[in-house]
Amino acid sequence: MKTNIQDCNFSSLGEELGAIDTDNLLIVVDSRVWQIYAKELVENHPKDKKIYLYKTLEGEATKNVAEFEKGLEFFLEKGIHRDSYLVAIGGGATSDFAGFLASSLLRGLKWSVVPTTLLSMVDASIGGKTGINSKHGKNLIGAFHLPENVWIIEDFINSLPKEELDSGLGEIIKYGFLDKEISKTLTSKCSLSEVIEACARKKEEIVQSDFKENGARISLNLGHTFGHALEKIYDLPHGVAVFWGMALIFKLYDGESFLKTLRSFETSLGADFGAPPWLNKTFPVKKIMEYVTKDKKRKSNEELQLVLVEEVGQFKAVSFKISDIKEKLEQSKDDLRSFNF
Repeated sequence: MKTNIQDCNFSSLGEELGAIDTDNLLIVVDSRVWQIYAKELVENHPKDKKIYLYKTLEGEATKNVAEFEKGLEFFLEKGIHRDSYLVAIGGGATSDFAGFLASSLLRGLKWSVVPTTLLSMVDASIGGKTGINSKHGKNLIGAFHLPENVWIIEDFINSLPKEELDSGLGEIIKYGFLDKEISKTLTSKCSLSEVIEACARKKEEIVQSDFKENGARISLNLGHTFGHALEKIYDLPHGVAVFWGMALIFKLYDGESFLKTLRSFETSLGADFGAPPWLNKTFPVKKIMEYVTKDKKRKSNEELQLVLVEEVGQFKAVSFKISDIKEKLEQSKDDLRSFNF
């Protein structure tokens, strides 16, 4: 199955929803998005379908077991049927949460996504990875459940706070290392619309070739293993944490030549991530390892796979002993404390 990725506006979104072959629409919308865009969404909703609206908590706050159970029971109480159709409207956290609901309700409902953040437009809404967080780590509970459609309305970007915009730009930079054409796009005078389309198409291409992450899709984890830990430790937006996760990978594993490229992509996109969050502080080896050892990409009790860049457009996934990663961080912590680039 292939996800249809399509540019929309609020009016054409209403037409797309109206064309879905169901009499029940289950709408899962981020509460902040609803607060800003309720008028546009209500004015354009299909009039011939029963709509059940569930408003999530904002962002990652909704991705927990208690909220997941609450969402399940909300829809089940409505007496939904197997041909009910779920639509997620929100950022990556909302689509993660809603997609997991769709995968679980009545053993699986069809669903689609309306991404409302830059990060979700270029990455999180595409690919069918759904799930919630555990107290032990990010996205450890979930399922692969591919959405039928991703309807991109770029007007949502206009209301994004800076941290959300930066988060999307950080994830876009990742694609610059994975694809030569996107790398060229990022360093040319292309519009954000062109960048969004290029990244979304690349993500869909990779997912089509490797849905369950046994090959090429592993490349999308570039920067994420350390990034997820940094996100938690320093309370960073996801894409910004991925940016610093890539910086750590390049610094630690013979990729220092890519640090200049990392900053050049940042500059070209008009982002400014500043200095590393650990600069002039004790580098948090112990805390990082607490998250790394629970990473879902762990290959065994002893090994973890990291994505390394060989050159722009080429990557390799390498398995390291977890003890060796810890030793590497311990040996480098004094240098990392003052590391900037």
